[in-house]
Amino acid sequence: MRFSDLENTRVAILGAGREGQAVWRQIRRRFPQKPLYLFSESGINDEFRRELQPVLDVLRVGPLDVGALDQFDVLVRSAGVSVYRDELTRLRTAGVKFTSASSLWFAENPDANTICVTGTLGKSTTAKLIAQLLMGAGVTASLAGNIGKPMLDCEDENPDWWVIELSSYQISDLEAEPDIAVLLNISEEHLDWHKGFENYTADKTRLARLARQGTIIANYSDEVLRESLTGLTNVTWFNRAGNWQAGKNRVYRQHTGSGELTKTEKQVAAPASLPGEHNMLNLAAALTVIETLGLDIPRLEKALVSFAGLPHRLQLIGEQNGVRYIDDSISTTPVSVDVALKTAGCRGVVLLLGGFDRGLDWSGFADGLLNETPHAIITMPESGKRICETLKAKGVEPEGGLHAAAGLREAVVLAKKLVPNSGCVLLSPGAPSFPHFRDFADRGVQFQKFSGFNQRCGIEK
Repeated sequence: MRFSDLENTRVAILGAGREGQAVWRQIRRRFPQKPLYLFSESGINDEFRRELQPVLDVLRVGPLDVGALDQFDVLVRSAGVSVYRDELTRLRTAGVKFTSASSLWFAENPDANTICVTGTLGKSTTAKLIAQLLMGAGVTASLAGNIGKPMLDCEDENPDWWVIELSSYQISDLEAEPDIAVLLNISEEHLDWHKGFENYTADKTRLARLARQGTIIANYSDEVLRESLTGLTNVTWFNRAGNWQAGKNRVYRQHTGSGELTKTEKQVAAPASLPGEHNMLNLAAALTVIETLGLDIPRLEKALVSFAGLPHRLQLIGEQNGVRYIDDSISTTPVSVDVALKTAGCRGVVLLLGGFDRGLDWSGFADGLLNETPHAIITMPESGKRICETLKAKGVEPEGGLHAAAGLREAVVLAKKLVPNSGCVLLSPGAPSFPHFRDFADRGVQFQKFSGFNQRCGIEK
């Protein structure tokens, strides 16, 4: 479905966030006199509200109303609105058609060269790495999707390659044919939105099916991906012998399996902005993309040294009296907390944990802490209480204790009292920021403020 198909139809936009606003701008530009309805379950920012035209634009804020929505021919779904919701199922049954901002972009740009990146962890880092390495090879690239600007706001750009980060929300009903699909890993995340892990896995791996005429690049060390992509013949695996693999602080290509690299084999050391083995997986994926395209980067080390980490991803925000403060606010799952601890190390770490409770299972995370435990753990509402109970039941006993705080500010105050000399205060909540913060970025900024820092510098996972 293209924008031209919407001209003579009754159209409503579901969601008035970044994607919904981008859709509104495109429709309003193409059809200046077309009446439009916007349905938002939460408030919208004042700046966008002022852009709306009172005569043509109708904004309705509140729960989705099937009776109000079934009068429309087409609903443009924003990513945050789950395709599995009962309201949307009833509307589809009633004959209402759906599209999305992402599907509209692909329909409007059928000849664009696209590299689409997804995964539970690391997709933003990998997308940014791919774009930077493409530019290092003398190829123009634009970042879009979850990272950078919404895709529909990038109409003035004409790069050689688009690098598009896609969430499972966007992929679930996406209509597209990516040239390259990059799948990094799959672990439990967004289960409430997807109504379970089976749907989440199917929605993530749908990207591979969409790339049936292109190339799929996937992580061989991820068991879920190996099983899900069985039978597909256009898969190039990374982190597999013979291809780019991840070490603790390097990536390498080894053909012999002997453990020693020959003169004709390659290795690349990790730059300071990419700490941890998980980042080496991201780099292995990015280098596999470059190799698949047949590109060469004359000064690879220089391209990587200049790579800047993304905010709120294992971002070192500063040091006070020998204590480091690390912002990993984007962490929303037990797996991501485990990655943060492996990167920061557990010794001397006070871990700030908890947020919106989606009912995720923390028992596996607790088992992992039995061998290596942070100095102290401070939990926060709402999931904090259940996490604390799980840790206690598994016998996790940090030297500095298990503590509960009323919120982030209180957690930081307590952490400063508990952290040992040369230690670290690590915010890696393992939960969404809603409803206490606007988003994970706001949570990270507040952590910085409560910790006593005014400027950010950082390293990234």
